[in-house]
Amino acid sequence: MMRFIVWMIKRISPDPTLVPLKGKGQQLLLEPFEFMFGREKCAIAAGMSLKNVYTRLKQLTGLGYLKKVDSKSSSTYSVFALEVKALRQNVNGQENELHLEQRIGQRTGHNLETKNKDLRKKKETFSVTTPNIDRAPFSDKQKTDLQGLLAYCQEKNLRISERALRRWIRLYESERITDHLLLLLQDIDRIKKPEAWMETALKANYSQQKGNIKENRLFIEDFARRNNWNDIKITQSYCTHPSSGKDYSFKLPPDDFRAMVIGCYEQHRKNWEESHGSRG
Repeated sequence: MMRFIVWMIKRISPDPTLVPLKGKGQQLLLEPFEFMFGREKCAIAAGMSLKNVYTRLKQLTGLGYLKKVDSKSSSTYSVFALEVKALRQNVNGQENELHLEQRIGQRTGHNLETKNKDLRKKKETFSVTTPNIDRAPFSDKQKTDLQGLLAYCQEKNLRISERALRRWIRLYESERITDHLLLLLQDIDRIKKPEAWMETALKANYSQQKGNIKENRLFIEDFARRNNWNDIKITQSYCTHPSSGKDYSFKLPPDDFRAMVIGCYEQHRKNWEESHGSRG
């Protein structure tokens, strides 16, 4: 339970927060003590199984400590609010952790002794799967990230070595690794060498490119329709303007893509107006 609580507290702010939504070009306003929840990302970050993450969330919701904000949730994530009054927090926004464990133990029919045994078993499991963590030149956050990634790969039966995970943690943010593991799982049946695929995907930042492709394609489709721009050709990965001989990849950063496409359109309109004006 404490792994989940620590993960949750790190994502809660006493102030309103704007959170960018990947691939949508929008931001979500979170009120004080609201946080976004995605089960797989939480499992990786907290070093827990998907089942345990779901169980802990249900327990805290059932006890009245958390409340789902349906109006802000979607098919890919949920938003929950921490019920401050229910937690009876002190001025520092903290609660007696032992009391919380006791309440949850009573609600689920388990006492603290059982909880402590379960925690010891989890620690023993991690000590078997990650024997070299303490000897590696990792920060505490990197150690936690490695534990979570190892547990997630084991649960999903991904053939990813600990050595590879260590190297990626040194090179990339944990969120970037998590995003690419999710991409890997989406196409796992056709990817014969997951570790090699991850190396290439992380270096090229496939997850960011995928978001860019979707956002840029939606933009040019809407822009061409609103401006009756009929001679722009749109494919799956890029758009091309035959008369000017220019191509624009959807992998480009959205701001750059929009500036270049709009510039092309304005030049196209200028040439058209000059051409038709001279005829008149």
